[in-house]
Amino acid sequence: MVELNAICSSTVQLQCLVVKHASWNNPEEITLPLLNIKRLILHLKGEPVSIREMNQLMLDLPDLQHFELVTKGLLDMTDGQSWEKMTRSLLTFNFNISVSMDWIEDIIQSFRTSFWLEEKQWFVACTWDSLYSVPYFSDVCANTYFRPPLYSSVTDEALFCDHINHFILNESPKQTRYYFRHIKKLEIASSESLEMLSVFIDMSSIECLAVSTLIELSRILWMLQLMPRLKKLSINTQVSYFLQKTHKIRLECIENLEINDPLLNNNDYYAAERLCRTFPHVETLCISSLKWAGLIPRVIERLKNLSNVTINFEKVVSPQQPNQLQEIGTRYIKTIVGEARHLKHAMYSYRYYWSSDLNQTSWFCCHCWIQRKVPKAFYQKHWPPQRGYNYYRIDHFLERNFFLQLLRPFVFQSSLEFSLSYALLNPFGRWYAPLIQLVFLVLRNLICGSYIDLFSISVAQLLGMCFDGLVNYNASIRPKHGVVRC
Repeated sequence: MVELNAICSSTVQLQCLVVKHASWNNPEEITLPLLNIKRLILHLKGEPVSIREMNQLMLDLPDLQHFELVTKGLLDMTDGQSWEKMTRSLLTFNFNISVSMDWIEDIIQSFRTSFWLEEKQWFVACTWDSLYSVPYFSDVCANTYFRPPLYSSVTDEALFCDHINHFILNESPKQTRYYFRHIKKLEIASSESLEMLSVFIDMSSIECLAVSTLIELSRILWMLQLMPRLKKLSINTQVSYFLQKTHKIRLECIENLEINDPLLNNNDYYAAERLCRTFPHVETLCISSLKWAGLIPRVIERLKNLSNVTINFEKVVSPQQPNQLQEIGTRYIKTIVGEARHLKHAMYSYRYYWSSDLNQTSWFCCHCWIQRKVPKAFYQKHWPPQRGYNYYRIDHFLERNFFLQLLRPFVFQSSLEFSLSYALLNPFGRWYAPLIQLVFLVLRNLICGSYIDLFSISVAQLLGMCFDGLVNYNASIRPKHGVVRC
């Protein structure tokens, strides 16, 4: 505490002091009164503190009004009458004292006087190894096994429930005695008895939903209708299953998306399209494990509101030379920046680093912040955002069928892929699709070599524009089950 004297002697007007992870040696080392300190937050470590030492500290704080204490203590630190004498002038007092106790009921009784319950309305709870203020130091997370502390001075158990802001549904609830009114985050770890959630939880206050199990689409829609404040979704289970179940709806209420499941195989463009189609208004995206770096440029292209991206690429074996990590990281960044066209018309910054574990494997983490600008080119502003979804959807279903997969190399060649995808984008293009395919079959036989792909891309884009391709597909193409707005 010698350092405390030095701080206070040089800052005589100091009114708020926060001391954490400090060693409590001898309070008598404080040689001057801390006259102007009105708020003190004191988190101590090391040897247990006695009530006598606390009394000496309080004498050196004559103007103290708000006091927070976290420490190990001797048994005399659990005496409510002693604390009553020292804290009469305080406006707020919150403490968490780690101490071993035997006669818990007698200790709680000393905190049930009119001073604690009526005058100050300071409540405490007690376990076999700690004494703490409630609800300040009460648990903020609960599950279906939730029970309030057995020993406390609280007269209304709703005080504990109202302090809970994170609830984990880990199994079917056995009883609904308690009601939680201030849940901000709901984590679904079991799909049993989801219909009972609204019985003991105020669903209208939920802002974050974490899905850790497989849930049917009907139940997902039911929960979303009861969560008007939902802004964040965390997917901790099979993301491919979740996207498959929700591919017919658009969750426009989700602004913050977190995926904690290995996402996508190599070149799975259709899954990337479904991700962007299901969550069109995402602003913050976090993916904990990614196998395919090519996903990020596609996501940046499609998610127009995206401004913050955090990606953890799947672990790779650490190279022998440290400079190889820098080369790999630079290659990842060049892939993202080079393929994302919208970054060429936006202000962006990025930061990346490597982290290693005990198995000598490295994780590449990349953070990217994007501030978009309105592109000047006409085709960049009005090119249909859904132009790739139809193509990747057709290609995905062809790959799922063995017989169609055999025909795929003959039917979907490079020139036909672009002509078909662009032809399907507009209302009139469906009538011209056979004609476009016939034209490309003739032209591709006349043009050989590496010019086929370049030629087919350019002509297909022109055909898409000529056949009224520049339409507002956000209004014309709607999922079967509509849009979910929270």
